[in-house]
Amino acid sequence: MKTLGVIGGMGPQASIRFLELVIRSCTDDFGIRENEEFPRIVLSSLPAPDIIENRDREEQAGDMLAREAKTLEQAGADFLVMTCNTMHILSDRFTSATSIPFLSIIETVTQQAQCDGRACVGLLGSETTMSSDLYKEPLREAGIDVLVPSSPERKTVVDCILSVIAGSASTEEVQVLQRMINTLKARGAEAVILGCTELPLLINQAITDVPVLDSLQILATASCKEIFT
Repeated sequence: MKTLGVIGGMGPQASIRFLELVIRSCTDDFGIRENEEFPRIVLSSLPAPDIIENRDREEQAGDMLAREAKTLEQAGADFLVMTCNTMHILSDRFTSATSIPFLSIIETVTQQAQCDGRACVGLLGSETTMSSDLYKEPLREAGIDVLVPSSPERKTVVDCILSVIAGSASTEEVQVLQRMINTLKARGAEAVILGCTELPLLINQAITDVPVLDSLQILATASCKEIFT
């Protein structure tokens, strides 16, 4: 059984949910029970600079990620994951600093969309995630078209994310995201990627008839498969 190293803390609520999802996958998908051995998980709650709205402190964030990845490796992690989608734009910075594998949330979500047979997906996330090629390039390489909200709509999505991080989100943000998902569906999206790990704290499959790809859930399931491989 492998030890999982988690670079989390961006934000803390998503990291907590990720651990819950991993434990649930251990029981539901791999049959581990309360009196049996659960995997060793090493979590770092890293207060990295915010690059959700802009990338001005990207260099500082990259240095912090590299140091933290080394720390997790030294703590015994056999492989690494990171619970923040946006920070994956800096993944080269810390994967080059360690000798253990990195399981990318971007790659796992792309593989899931491809496995589901999607030809076109919508993407919600931070401004960086929605406007960069972070998701768009691997999805297009997989033969999947990607739709993102307009510039004003992207700002609204970011506001919803920041509300979750601040602990002030309400039903208003939920309704905003429901409308956004329906708009993407009307434009041709067959499913919508929740490409920020705060978004599933607001929206889930139970409150929309549009298929959603919960990036944190997908990463948790993939992490368990790696743990038990």
